[in-house]
Amino acid sequence: MASNSEGSESNSSKQPDITSDRNKPGQMYDTVTSSSHQLVPGYRPSGIGKSDPNQVIRVKSSKMYSVNVKGDSETCWILGICATATGEFIITDRGNNKVKLLDQTYKVVAQCNLSDVPNCMCSIDFSLVAVALKNNSVHFIRVTNGRLVHDRRLKLQHTCNGIAHHQDNLYIASDTALYQYSVDGRLVSKMYEDLSGFSTVSTCAVSPDGDRIYVLNLTSGQLMTLSRDGKVLSNLQLYNLTDGLKLKAKIVFAVGRIIPSCIHVTDSEQVLVCESIANTIIQVDKDERHRLVEVISGENLRHPTTIYYNKHSGTLIVGICDNNNILVSATQ
Repeated sequence: MASNSEGSESNSSKQPDITSDRNKPGQMYDTVTSSSHQLVPGYRPSGIGKSDPNQVIRVKSSKMYSVNVKGDSETCWILGICATATGEFIITDRGNNKVKLLDQTYKVVAQCNLSDVPNCMCSIDFSLVAVALKNNSVHFIRVTNGRLVHDRRLKLQHTCNGIAHHQDNLYIASDTALYQYSVDGRLVSKMYEDLSGFSTVSTCAVSPDGDRIYVLNLTSGQLMTLSRDGKVLSNLQLYNLTDGLKLKAKIVFAVGRIIPSCIHVTDSEQVLVCESIANTIIQVDKDERHRLVEVISGENLRHPTTIYYNKHSGTLIVGICDNNNILVSATQ
């Protein structure tokens, strides 16, 4: 159930809090796209409906780009990546509690501070992204004239570890449950719940048509596929938690550095998963029956935490835990 910053209210009366600068006359907005797949009028990514969702993404070459800027007090930790129609990128920096805007050369050209640690991000419309924060809130950030401007916020009554958007719906992963909200903060339903472990619903993503909702279960190491109404369609065992991985996971949790994993669905419905603990990024088939390929792994990929595939440039962009760089890979 949604609530405001001053206390709980009923869903029917809930209105999002305004933080700053809403829809001022004369402002120009940039188109933003991400794995949420909310398309804007007049903008249609090339190839939608033509590409095979099981077409394998293969990496040809990779390069690191620094996203650390003057004023950053901590090492960067990129946990979310979205793209604008004009080729810029929006990233969330968990290490410094910031949202940053990158130009086409991956240079930071704008930034704004957040009130708490960001957990995940998705795009909402032609100029807006939603950032899920550790303090159980969702902050909406607008791209305006090359700047990042706080638009509004929602205060929720549960954790917000993962967030995805399709049409007028927000999907929020909250440790053991998946919630569906309207974009103005009205709770629609608790779609799915699994109380068998601590992080059974760690993050989520939505297919371009909204028919499939992907949920990552870190407790069991499974990728779940849900229908629009929350029914389990299939599940895929991504990895077996061997004794070594279990010990590694326990250490991560013990020191308070929970390293999240990420799901990204491309415009062509290719499904990519960051296996943060296993230091790999894999591609699975659309129907989630088997792995297709290990897309990236190696020394440069120590705890990948987010991924974005830019179909127009054919590049794969990866955020890494406790690293001032993003990894940008050319694909074929």
